[in-house]
Amino acid sequence: MGAVRAGGPGVVNVVLVAPSAARALLAPLTACWSVTHAAPGSSLAEVARGADAVLVAGSRHRSPRTVLPGPMVLDDGRPVPVAWLPLVDAESTERFAETAASVHARASRRLTVAVLGQRLSRYEDLAGRIARVASAHGPVRRWTSYDIGRSDLVDGLRRGPALAVYVGHGRSIGWVGYAGLRAHHFPSSPGAPVGAVVSLACRTASRQRTGLSFSEALVVRGIAASAVGATGPTLHTANARWALRVADGASRAATVGELVAAAAAADPHADFYRIVGDPTAPLLDDPSFETLEVA
Repeated sequence: MGAVRAGGPGVVNVVLVAPSAARALLAPLTACWSVTHAAPGSSLAEVARGADAVLVAGSRHRSPRTVLPGPMVLDDGRPVPVAWLPLVDAESTERFAETAASVHARASRRLTVAVLGQRLSRYEDLAGRIARVASAHGPVRRWTSYDIGRSDLVDGLRRGPALAVYVGHGRSIGWVGYAGLRAHHFPSSPGAPVGAVVSLACRTASRQRTGLSFSEALVVRGIAASAVGATGPTLHTANARWALRVADGASRAATVGELVAAAAAADPHADFYRIVGDPTAPLLDDPSFETLEVA
């Protein structure tokens, strides 16, 4: 994929695996791509050949864990990001497409990393390491539970930072941090979307005792163009390695798919994670992004 910040977006070749009825709803986003359509049930290994990314859209009764084998597939050794979109209803599908397209249209060249974390010492320490690594490449906003509360975090994310990285305990319905953040804590008009929300925590892409996982809800509600989460329990040590690779690689990746593929390379725990939403979401701030002032 072309480096977005270096000279504007290039042509991105994406395969959309979706029912024909969903294609018109997704048109605002597919207009940003050179798109090839494939029928539901197509082999991911086959459709990924020569593609920059693959998006699979299907019934909400399917889950990220069962639809995709991981965050990428290999095309003769070349990693191709793959993502999932649950088709909940026409309104949410259109909302997702318009949200993702708005991120592609961003004129900003800046990437801000928002570092989020639960109020526990080991996560606070990890958040500090993430912030130090990321700050070597660009602006960072440290918004852990020690720094701000839930309502201020929601306000900050609604201003549209390029990337938000959460470390802490997670559940299928949200983050344990910030007094238990859930998707419904965001207003129905979510503001400027986050380019990508990366949850390095347990189960945030899991359907355990919920109709939609937290990662899926962030995307279909228009809070983020893309979200990355785990489909089951994860190890803190593995999440810490991922977090530091994400922080270091963000400045070199044009899109969330590139970022995740680089972080996942040769990682035995990579298959626990899934990309939800637009696998080509650019890592760019909203042009009107403003920092959240903390008292």
